[in-house]
Amino acid sequence: MSWDENQYKATCRSCGHVGMKVVRSDELGNTENRWSGFDTVAASDYEHLRRRSESHVPICNCGSKSIVTGRTIPR
Repeated sequence: MSWDENQYKATCRSCGHVGMKVVRSDELGNTENRWSGFDTVAASDYEHLRRRSESHVPICNCGSKSIVTGRTIPR
């Protein structure tokens, strides 16, 4: 089974810190997100159980969880 991988520019709305979101997917529709330049923390149960967020969300060094995903980064 092979995985497709896309990289996206990620920016913190509060302080402007720039990192990267890596999204991997396979033929069965399984997806996996990784963050480079940001830590991840568990999402609130309310948001996750209502499918409003993933199980883990990125957090910037400044403490903000407001991370915007931008354009695809070319390889």
